[in-house]
Order: sequence, then C-alpha cells, then structure tokens
Amino acid sequence: MKKKLFISTAGIGSRVSGLGVVPNKSLLPINYEPIITKILDKFDDNLEVVIALGHEAKLVKSFLKLAHPKKKFRFISVDRYSGPGTGAGYTLQYCKKYLQCPFIYTACDTLTLERPKFEKFNWVGVSKTKTTERFLIFEKKSKYSGYNYFNKKRYFEISKTKKFFDAFIGLANIYDYKLFWKGFDANKSLDDNELQFSNGLHFLNNKIKLKKFKWLDTGTNESYVNTINYFKDKTQRKSGEVVYIIKNRVIKYFSNKIKCRVLKERCKKLKGHGPKLIHSPDNFLAYEYVKGKHLTEVSEKIFNKFLENLNDKFWNKKIISRIKFKKACESFYKKKTYQRVMLAINQNPNLDKIEIINGFKIPSIYKILSKVDWNDLSNGIPVSFHGDLQPENIIVTKNNEFKLIDWRTDFSNLEYGDIYYEFSKLNHMLTINTRKVLEGKIKVNYKSSNQVKYSFQTRKKLLNFQKILYRFLKNKNFDLKKVKVLTALIYLNISKFYNSPYNELLFYHGKYQLYKLIKEG
Repeated sequence: MKKKLFISTAGIGSRVSGLGVVPNKSLLPINYEPIITKILDKFDDNLEVVIALGHEAKLVKSFLKLAHPKKKFRFISVDRYSGPGTGAGYTLQYCKKYLQCPFIYTACDTLTLERPKFEKFNWVGVSKTKTTERFLIFEKKSKYSGYNYFNKKRYFEISKTKKFFDAFIGLANIYDYKLFWKGFDANKSLDDNELQFSNGLHFLNNKIKLKKFKWLDTGTNESYVNTINYFKDKTQRKSGEVVYIIKNRVIKYFSNKIKCRVLKERCKKLKGHGPKLIHSPDNFLAYEYVKGKHLTEVSEKIFNKFLENLNDKFWNKKIISRIKFKKACESFYKKKTYQRVMLAINQNPNLDKIEIINGFKIPSIYKILSKVDWNDLSNGIPVSFHGDLQPENIIVTKNNEFKLIDWRTDFSNLEYGDIYYEFSKLNHMLTINTRKVLEGKIKVNYKSSNQVKYSFQTRKKLLNFQKILYRFLKNKNFDLKKVKVLTALIYLNISKFYNSPYNELLFYHGKYQLYKLIKEG
C-alpha cells in the first residue's frame, strides 16, 4: 500500500525566533545538520515526502532541494499560516489532496531517538510531561473507550491527582486516513484560535493507540538549547549565518544575499586551492565536502610544503597604488582594532581595569595602542588572499593537495589582501588552538579586583609548526615582528565574539603580548 511522510514547515516559529540563527525553525542546526534533515534521515529515501511551506517558503524549498537532491519531495505552499483560523490543523487539511493514503505526520520541531514506523493502525506519539500548558494532552476515558483531549490546559484542569501526563509530541501515524479527513469536515471548532491536529481525530477516538517516544523538543528557545546540549553541540553560531554538512556537501546559509554572492565570486579567486562549488540559490553557498585532514594534523614536512606551495602558487603579488593599499591596511588594522576594543570593553567594562596580567604591571590598552607604529604596520604587500588562514580552514587531501575553506569576502573592501595578515591569522591559532579551548584547557583566575592570571594548554606539534613558520618568514625576508604584532591585534579583535572565559583570555593575552612587543621597541 502506498504511504507518505508529511512534514509541516509553514509556521512562523515565534517561540524560537529569539535565537536569531535562521528564519525557519526547521533549519535550526544541531551539529551541522538542520532539524528537518535529522527527521528525514529516520525514513527511507524512496518515500514520497509532502512538505507544507509557508513562512520563508522559498528558503526551505531551496535548502531541501540542495541538501537532499535524491529525495522525492512534493512542496505545497499553504495560503495562510498565521493569524486566526490557521494552525497545524489548517496546514494539514490544506494538503489533504496529496495525502489520500496512510501517512506519518510530523511537526518540523519534533525529534525522536527512535525511528517512527508505519503501522496498519493509528497511533499518536506521546511523551510524559509535568507541564501541560504547551501541549495537547491525551487522557483515557475508561478501559474500553477512547480519549479526552486537553489543549494547553493547566494540570489541575485535567486531573487533581496525576503528576505526569501524556503529551502529544507532534508525531502520528494515520492509517485510517479517510476517517481522519472526515473528522476535519465534521469538526471545524478552533482551540486557542487555531484549527488543531486533534480536529481530525473526531472519528478515530476509539481507533487510536498511544505510542511512547523519547522526545527532544526544539519548538522554543529553551527546548532548542536543551536539545543542542543533549547532542553535545559546541559549534560557534553567528546570527544570520549557518553551516550545514550533509553527506558530501557543505551548505552555508547567509541572511545577507550580497555577502553570499561575493563569497561565491571569491571562491573563483582561490583558483585550484578552493573546493568545487555546487550551483546554489541566493542565500546559500554550497560546495563539495573536501575529505582530508586539517593542517593541524599533518607532519612538519607537509606543513612546510604548504607554506612553499602558497608562496609559489597562491600569494601572487598585485600591482596597485601603494598609497591606496596603505590606507586600506591602516583602516583594516588601526581603525578596526580601536572599534573592536571599544566594543569588547563596552561588553565587559572590567577588562581594561585589570592592571596586573600574569605578574606584570601593564598600562591601559589605549595607551598601548597609541605606541603602535601604525605607519609601518600599514606598509603591507597586496596579494591574492584567503582572509582567515587559520589551520582549521586548510584541508590536506590524501594526495597532499591543499584546499582552502571558509574564505573571507574582502580585505578592507578590496579583493586582495595583505600577505602579513595571512601569516598572522595562521600564527594566532598555532599558539591558542581551538581543540584545547573546546576541551576547556584554559584558565582565567582573578587574584584581586585588578589582577589576573591566565593560562592555556598548547600543542607541541603546533608550536613546532610555529617555528617552521618563523623560519620561513626569515628566509623569505618578511618582517617577523610585524607578524607578531598583528597576531596580538588579532587576539584583541576577536575577543568580543566569544563567551567567558575565552573572550577574557583572548583580550588579556592580546594585550599582554602587544605590550611586550611594544616595550621591546
């Protein structure tokens, strides 16, 4: 018998919109996968999937076609998905024409640990809850009769003795589909000003079984955060930007279409050092997943080869007005640093009140910045650039080819950048490594109101890489001190983007290193 899967993505997701990650809750990420992909992966690939579209319809449709090109989708654009009379029931009934067979219904914010199964009977997925106000509660009338439904009622309105209740999790197997649709025709009542899924159960009351699931809710800010914590998701998130990795594809979402378009164009400038792009619509940048190791995991010989390779084949010098490029470098280094430092201190006013860092008395950050030779620092060398050349943005394939990922849009609004910034981005992650940070191998201890001691674990291999980098710079007649100063500025610049205590460590380390370099003269 033919059967289908129905997923509703139409709602505006107002209860989870506060996170500002992505505009449709079905695309909220969990460890580089959106919720809807995790749902789809629990069903066979050859199953037809009916997708109800509404809020950000084009975005959801574009993503699903891009991420799951082999899936059999039928997209239905719902005419109304917010306001009086809409709701889960309205969206489902709107798609009635395409669900004239047994089907599994699931909301796009429902994750279960088990794989839902098609059965030759009707079941609704439930999970135990103490808090009833958000859910449709099923209560057995008697041993031989059906259920009473309580939608978003307080617990004492349902039972004065029970402590746990069976809450509908937005998942059901509708086997007797004709009776289900007949229920909608017979029951047009609105509950909470919406047409509910339970309207369709009007004639199925005595033909329903409750099926218990281990359920992870993603429908509110709080429950979504609980779910990503359950999956031990420690990925850094930016508002309006999401990275997905689905099978052999990397798909990046950008709320800013212009930025997305520029990144696609910039990929071409990476020449053979970039991944292979996949044609993708406005808000998405997609490319083939590059198999290999991060630069942090290769041998010293391969690391040295990487530097020589980029020097010979990638960092091609550009002919440009020296005055124009110097102004661009000054804006990128000096102006941006002052802006970022101000933002970091505004976020945490106590940062620059610390006078003693790791046992050394250090002046305010603004006094240190005033001693920087910005004129010399701005004498950059314009080259083809990546823009964020940290080791984890460099993949080494099994053939020892170097692929650059996560490139930047521009360098101070230019399509080429300063080679010294490339060196400095590479250098800053050889000292403070992401893996050690994620493992919690950092410490920031305040000895008093004006004294702090910080520390972090390093990796011996990466410190050896740093020695190779410094030797390379000297052999090629680059200014090593300039690289070190820019590295310290990078720590200061990025500190505002992280949470405590990492943001504090970055600020203190950048300030400490910059002071030592300036003092040395």
